[in-house]
Amino acid sequence: MSAHHVICFNGGSSSIKVAIKKVTGNEVESVVDFNCQGLGTDKGYIDIKKDGAKEVLERPMPDHATALHEITALINKLFPGMTLDAAGHRVVHGGPAFKETALIDGIDGEVQAKIHEYSSLAPLHNPANHQIIMACLKDEVFGKLPHAAIFDTQFHAQMADYVKFYAVPEKWRTEHNIQRYGFHGASYTYITDRFAELNDIPVDQANLVIAHLGNGCSMAKVVNGKGADTTMGTTPLEGLVMGTRSGDIDPGALELIAANLGIDIKEVVRMLNKESGLLGLYNKEGIKEMHFIRQAALEGDKKAELVINIAAYRTAKYFAEYLGTMENPTGIAFTGGVGENEGYFRTKVLNFMSLFRWKIDEKAMATRCEEIVVAESGLVPGLKAWVIPTDEEKVFALEAAKFIK
Repeated sequence: MSAHHVICFNGGSSSIKVAIKKVTGNEVESVVDFNCQGLGTDKGYIDIKKDGAKEVLERPMPDHATALHEITALINKLFPGMTLDAAGHRVVHGGPAFKETALIDGIDGEVQAKIHEYSSLAPLHNPANHQIIMACLKDEVFGKLPHAAIFDTQFHAQMADYVKFYAVPEKWRTEHNIQRYGFHGASYTYITDRFAELNDIPVDQANLVIAHLGNGCSMAKVVNGKGADTTMGTTPLEGLVMGTRSGDIDPGALELIAANLGIDIKEVVRMLNKESGLLGLYNKEGIKEMHFIRQAALEGDKKAELVINIAAYRTAKYFAEYLGTMENPTGIAFTGGVGENEGYFRTKVLNFMSLFRWKIDEKAMATRCEEIVVAESGLVPGLKAWVIPTDEEKVFALEAAKFIK
């Protein structure tokens, strides 16, 4: 079976993460990772991870195109003679048009036009995704490859209409694309497949609830291996308490706070995205990371303990809601930076789900970033709580490899 090298792009407005993966059938091996930071500034740098070693190169990069040229030069230097066979791009929002990975049909093609159109649904992400694809297609090396767009929303595209539709005027949906889409799709794809492997069941028999917990957090209800519900909505703002995002909030409060502060709705939404979540709740020294707040709680900080309880209860509530609407749940899974590493938080979540009578394995719960069962339900026979580290880039690589001729 022949091997192919696939380059994967995951970028934002001021950064690009680039990974080269060796794909052989369904097996994916990491070759090198580049993390370009500080685009548009004179303090740009590139982190390189290869064979377990790390290196940092200072590189002023005024734009995405410059960063890609730097990556091209580094690939030629580190891997002379390497042939790249395909490129995969993480795109946050696929709107109603994209229900699966799409082959990008050129700079002026329909795929790029739609990615640009859906920038109104994901203004913090899609414009950067669009720019990176444009820069790749114009690049002397990358432009020759087949490029695939892998959408965060595609895992959830088969949700039932009664799940997707909000109780708002119909034209909001039909004319303005307001409905539930969901995100973190590559992570949910990987966890669903890996959960099935670990439990020795076909993917289409996987019925589970997954919590992807990091700086951005969401959850997904998976029925027969497909996305059936999710906490994020039209944008990534709805749902769980996140690093700087509020998650669920009464929409009526937005009018009140806008009037009280003398600001418009755009500024209110900016504050909900950038100044809320753990950052807004804890309100100390700009801290938004769960591990700092957890450490403070363990040292007796009552405010830190409250913040963790607020976030954990919201997570437990969605777990219980999704499990309670499933006929035959086979498991739950924690993933993402917080989900994989924060046993204190995971324990809080399970303890809030008192109906399920979780029997927690304290030793397993204390592990970090390891595939392991951390608890079993005393209510539902066979229902186990797993920790499964995610690998989104494996999904990007496998999806892009489908387009290699």
